[in-house]
Amino acid sequence: MSTLDAEFLIVGAGPAGATLAAALAERGREVVALDRDTFPRNKVCGEFLSPEVEDCLRRLGCLERFHDLSPSTMTRARLTSASGRTLHLDLPATAYGLTRRSLDAFLVDEARHRGAVVREGTDVRSLEKVNGGVRASWPGGEILASRVILAHGRRSRLDRRLNRPYFSRRSPYVAFKQHFRLRDDASDALPSLRHTVELHIFEGGYCGVSFAEDQIVNVCTMLHEDLVKGREIWDVLGRGAAPLAHRLRSLRPVDDELLAIAQIPLALKERGRDGLLFVGDAASMIAPLAGDGQAMAIESALSLASLLLSSRDDDLESLWRRRWRRRYEARIRLGRLLQEAMIRPAVTEPALIALNHMPRVTDALVRLTRG
Repeated sequence: MSTLDAEFLIVGAGPAGATLAAALAERGREVVALDRDTFPRNKVCGEFLSPEVEDCLRRLGCLERFHDLSPSTMTRARLTSASGRTLHLDLPATAYGLTRRSLDAFLVDEARHRGAVVREGTDVRSLEKVNGGVRASWPGGEILASRVILAHGRRSRLDRRLNRPYFSRRSPYVAFKQHFRLRDDASDALPSLRHTVELHIFEGGYCGVSFAEDQIVNVCTMLHEDLVKGREIWDVLGRGAAPLAHRLRSLRPVDDELLAIAQIPLALKERGRDGLLFVGDAASMIAPLAGDGQAMAIESALSLASLLLSSRDDDLESLWRRRWRRRYEARIRLGRLLQEAMIRPAVTEPALIALNHMPRVTDALVRLTRG
């Protein structure tokens, strides 16, 4: 059995975990990040990086290298109901589209470049408090760390082993994602999608459509599980909302890789417990409809890094709980309420009519769901 030791152990090397590892290692701290997957990897994700991410990457010192990846740019959002009613929004600044395959690999490389050890294919099975630290174990190895931070994403078998309260609350939401390109005979669809993130809302769910790098079109949908029982996902989407069906007919799959996840938890979670700290989606995820999840994961990692570098060890859990609550809890709650309301046609239709005549209210809602 191999044994490693570190000052900081981070479980999970997605956007939050890799950002935290990079920020700590940049300050000369000994950091090990473990992830059960190998990079590059694909993930179910809207692949929309809200404008707030630019300041985060600037603070991390990698904004120029991020732009070298040639992410798509978005300055507008378009919300469309099943009947075709539409709300056009100007984003507060430029947002970006980048595949998770590219984003995760980029942030892992940044962490390694700064001196963090990132170990892939390592599925942490247990965490045990010992000798003033925490021992993490996986098949074939273990590590003793002074401080352990969990950044393993929205839902994990590790949460079950830790008996986290949210894990026993069943969620009825499922999500699917696939990459496409515009069909050669659908060039007329390009102007309406360029620099725009589309959000198609229908009874029981919604579907986001937007460009990522290299003219890839990401289609990611979240919907109630009852909509897909015994049905193919593209049959559900293609026979549902007419505007979405029209959009899908303009696309061709890049490959056959359709990703799916179930049990998407939107409940609030604890941010610290028994010497462990949680960050990113492991701490609580904002409803995907709000479009700020990846930026929030990265920003929360930078916020936690500053706390770890400046605060006494015995104050960390309470300080992190308070900081998270002040920074994120209100907008997580608002995002969840908006999602629950907007997937009901009785709400969506009049809401889009009203918001088209109340731009200040629309702008306020956008601001309240982001940093």
